[in-house]
Amino acid sequence: MPKTKTKTTATRTPRRAAKLASDIALLVHADPGPGGEPALEVGPVAGLELSPRQWAAAEGDLKVLVREELAPHDAETREAVLERLAASTVIGGGSSFELSASLYGIREVLRERLPRCEVSETQPAGLAVAEILAIDERSFWVNGWIHDQDGLGELTLVSPEGARVGLTASAYRYERPDVVQFYSALGGEPGRDHGFIAHITLPAPSRLASGWIAELRTSDGLELEIECPAVRRDPLAARATILGELGQHGTVGGRLATDHGRAALTGLQQRLVGEASVDSVDVYGEPSRSPVLSIVVPLYQRLDFIEHQLLQFSRDPEFAEVDLVYVLDSVEQADELAHKARELFGLYRLPFRVVTLTSGAGFAGANNLGVEVAAASRLLLLNSDVIPDRPGWTGAMAAFHDATEGIGALGPKLLYEDDTLQHAGMYFQRQPGSEVWENAHCFKGLHRDFPAANRARPMPAVTAACMMVDRDLYEEVGGLPLHYVQGDYEDSELCLRFAEAGRENWYLPAVELYHLEGQSYVPGVRRIPSEYNMWLHTSIWAERIERAMAEFDPHRVAGLEGEAGNG
Repeated sequence: MPKTKTKTTATRTPRRAAKLASDIALLVHADPGPGGEPALEVGPVAGLELSPRQWAAAEGDLKVLVREELAPHDAETREAVLERLAASTVIGGGSSFELSASLYGIREVLRERLPRCEVSETQPAGLAVAEILAIDERSFWVNGWIHDQDGLGELTLVSPEGARVGLTASAYRYERPDVVQFYSALGGEPGRDHGFIAHITLPAPSRLASGWIAELRTSDGLELEIECPAVRRDPLAARATILGELGQHGTVGGRLATDHGRAALTGLQQRLVGEASVDSVDVYGEPSRSPVLSIVVPLYQRLDFIEHQLLQFSRDPEFAEVDLVYVLDSVEQADELAHKARELFGLYRLPFRVVTLTSGAGFAGANNLGVEVAAASRLLLLNSDVIPDRPGWTGAMAAFHDATEGIGALGPKLLYEDDTLQHAGMYFQRQPGSEVWENAHCFKGLHRDFPAANRARPMPAVTAACMMVDRDLYEEVGGLPLHYVQGDYEDSELCLRFAEAGRENWYLPAVELYHLEGQSYVPGVRRIPSEYNMWLHTSIWAERIERAMAEFDPHRVAGLEGEAGNG
């Protein structure tokens, strides 16, 4: 459609400006244009309807409209127009970098510029933004500091598109010794709690890396602004930064986590999983066409584990009817795994499939994507560092699973290399003085022959390091949850979901496997993620856990006697 220009001669009154603002706020509608693309529509005053490709060509005309009809009005009117425009950056459910750039240009024409913040003895008010991290296209994590002599300054962030977010009441405030020291050197009272951290959400997507502004209005009416650093968009780096800040500010489950951290980290987890999909499925050998069991094994970093598993699996006749699915979560190792998989199939002749993802999805995401590829109606989630003690274990688990009415998840006995117990079912406990429930393993560290560990019994939870479950049930409760970070507490939440659905989770000691446990991670790096996951797990499931532990007494279980076997 050819470009048209509209001349207007109406008086520039606030009502006229509001009408233009209303028209321009209709920039976008979801109806497809002539070519099947979402169209951009500038309202009847401008008379323009453009495809995204044509938008750049019309940008100049829109700027003329803005300069001639809106720029002459007062700051309050222009700010209102910018807010309307900033909320209109969605195109057919998606977002447009080009539209964000156009709105940034409009903002620069309309916005009221404030004096730049320059701290001095005569003007001590100060403001700094150290970092802006993108959670997704609409939400961001920001940290910095603010100084107002009376401590009552108003802080506002302005997006490149013109959206304004006030942080005065919502930001988490904390003491910054470095800022205190700086202001002490200037003389006067340095104040406290200069630092601020906040998770903010915009009314519409913001795609530009630069162009953010922070504004400060002091208690005595002074108004200042600064330019903010460019937005960082790496989700893994953002997650690490946020977890680090939660760990630095008291307990991981404090107000920072409650008011800001939980929403930000959940958004990042959803983004990481949402960006990951199945890139390829490579088949080695001829898997069974009607498998009785699909085993899903996520792979992360330690690719050497696959050889130990395949050696043991290849000696088990039951694996002729097993659909073995490896899911590579550390996608940078795709070529290495392809080379290793060809070698190992040639050596052991056991059929298996390798699912390569487009990007890392984490423990829960990798398992859920593997389940989508799985061929059988019965699932077994298995860690790559779990090795069976002897053949026949899958059949024994399947027989118990099928014979147990109302079963949820089924977990076997897991052992350390020295034949002590790593897993004999899980329950929940609270340390003295703590309100947070943590996962606890029955009889952990005792010998595998400990009598009480050799009775099959219902348990509050079992580990997903080796967990059998009906596929329909798994999908009915939504699979492994995605809001935990770095592989903790997904399995206990899954078991609690089964309990909510009226199922019982069972421990089966007759099946024994070795679990090398946590060797894909550097020691110490999981402390803060584990503390966060523990707090989040409690925040969501405290009531259900209370009911479960009212019915399960670990001391009574430990006192049970019985013969070794499956009871």
